[in-house]
Amino acid sequence: MRKFILPVLLSLIFINPVTANDEINSLLKILDKALKYKLNYAEQKQEQIDSLKIELKLHHKIHQKVQIAQSLCFAYSSFQKDSALAYAIHMNELVKECGDKELIMEAKLDYARILSSMGFFKEALAIVNSTQHESLSPKLKVEYFLGQVTIYNHQKFFASSEIDSRRNDLIAQTYRDSLLQCAEVPSNVKAFTIAPTLLYQKRYNEAIHMLDSAYSSYPLYSRDAGILAYSLASAYQGKGDSQNAIKYFTVSAISDVTNGTRENRSLRILAKLIFESGDINRAYVYMKNAMEDAILCNARINTIEASDMYLFIDKAFQEKEKRKFAIISSLLTALFFVCILLFVLFTQLKKQKKKVEQANESLSYHLDEIQKINSALADSSKIKEEYVGLYMEQYTNYITQIDSFKKRALKIAKSEDISKVVSFLKSSLNTEEDLAEFYNNFDKTILNLFPNFVADFNALLSPENTIVPSAGKLLTPELRIFALIRLGITDSVKIAHFLQYSLSTIYNYRSKMRSKAIGDRNDFEERVARIGQ
Repeated sequence: MRKFILPVLLSLIFINPVTANDEINSLLKILDKALKYKLNYAEQKQEQIDSLKIELKLHHKIHQKVQIAQSLCFAYSSFQKDSALAYAIHMNELVKECGDKELIMEAKLDYARILSSMGFFKEALAIVNSTQHESLSPKLKVEYFLGQVTIYNHQKFFASSEIDSRRNDLIAQTYRDSLLQCAEVPSNVKAFTIAPTLLYQKRYNEAIHMLDSAYSSYPLYSRDAGILAYSLASAYQGKGDSQNAIKYFTVSAISDVTNGTRENRSLRILAKLIFESGDINRAYVYMKNAMEDAILCNARINTIEASDMYLFIDKAFQEKEKRKFAIISSLLTALFFVCILLFVLFTQLKKQKKKVEQANESLSYHLDEIQKINSALADSSKIKEEYVGLYMEQYTNYITQIDSFKKRALKIAKSEDISKVVSFLKSSLNTEEDLAEFYNNFDKTILNLFPNFVADFNALLSPENTIVPSAGKLLTPELRIFALIRLGITDSVKIAHFLQYSLSTIYNYRSKMRSKAIGDRNDFEERVARIGQ
């Protein structure tokens, strides 16, 4: 019976995110290291499973084969659901041969719990509800009520409405109460069964006391300790003790990884908590591992829960970009104040003007260098395709830097009331016109490199979706995006930066064009990359 406690325990506790702190950094480092060796732990788990498979082939007594098949079913239940289901079916076939009614009923209940963990609720309920629990032995009554609690707790997460979710929760609570009346319920199962009720009643201290007593009886990072740590974390979270909540979620995640368990809800929760604390890189690693495990485990419930984390992945990247921009802005601001200090110390207007002139000379120099590169690109098709992307990105970055410098210089000049410098700066740089001219030069360059680019691109689209640039325009925004892809620039972040669009706009354009493509949409961008070859 203990072999199938995990699916119940993981479905009993409701959690909310908190913020991690420095006191648990050492535990997080242990988890980081464990994740690096996750494949090794999975291989160890597979070796244990392979040993059981060999034992199953060697034994000929039905009762021994049933016991080994049940062990395989349990081993796979948190590792690979399809295989767990296969051995649950095999176990049910074996028990029919021995004719032991007790084993037959236990095998059916194990089969129902595996079905429930995979999202097959109706099938699982059909098996459990067909059982006359009044006539079951005390041991099987525990299995029966435990199975009902498992199924209804799983089912409430997929309810179509709040009313259905509450109804499933009430039914689960009813079976939980019946489970507690059974004399043969192990103490650790009682702790997990009572804990949800105590948490619902906000009796957090009682829940912590009960769970901590059971937790301390197991070795650190053992499978049972990890399960208990998960519930302890939920209790501390309800109490508002964020430090202990993250501590025990981390312990639970370490236990999952080191024991080769892919039903690692603790890691998914921890990824969300770490993300909210601002450690985006670590949160991304946790999130990625959690999603990989959910897919490998092939459990419908885990996959759906893990897929929600994709929202955080996208948000994390955006936040990371914002932070990078903030750091660059801070550095530029610091440089700006250094320049002000130098200007104040020397108080020489002539040097200020000279700096602006030097900036213009530097711009002219870089433009000359870019033109030289452009000329070199015309000599060799291979060189053109390899370096044109670099040229365009450098050009865009330089215009952005000149615009930033212009704004700062204006601010300095205004603060010094140097009207001539202000007038000079207002008229000397016009990045909007420079940017427009740059994009026009880019369009010309693309059409020079690939004279039939527009026609070739439209040939990849359905006739009613062809793109025709408006009068006076060489390329449209969509054509520019895919021109960059033709040059080998496929990163949406770089494309957004180059075209001065938001990341979501670039995603929308790319998705919209794929939907209009002729043939297989999945290789549309690959066909664009081959235009002109």
